[in-house]
Amino acid sequence: MFHRPGVSPPPPLKLPSKRWRDLILRVWHVDPLRCPACQNPMRVIAVIDDRRVVEKILRHLGAWHDPPARPPPLGLPGPYTYEPCEDVDPAPDYENVLTD
Repeated sequence: MFHRPGVSPPPPLKLPSKRWRDLILRVWHVDPLRCPACQNPMRVIAVIDDRRVVEKILRHLGAWHDPPARPPPLGLPGPYTYEPCEDVDPAPDYENVLTD
């Protein structure tokens, strides 16, 4: 680590919250802070939350898989048709309507 004169060093890194570690361990049965190959402790060195950056890294590593195309929605009705209704007058005669 480099130390610049007049600049205080960053605070020491603290371990991530035990709560998220326990949750990942319970759900995935994997300790996120242990190397899966050698079981030595690991530490978080960066968090990447930009989807484009994550995709670029995973594509470079050959680990990116494009999501499958979404199928068209099911259950949509076909084309609408006009069916005349014989028992209803489409344009009522308002000239001859009874008034109170």
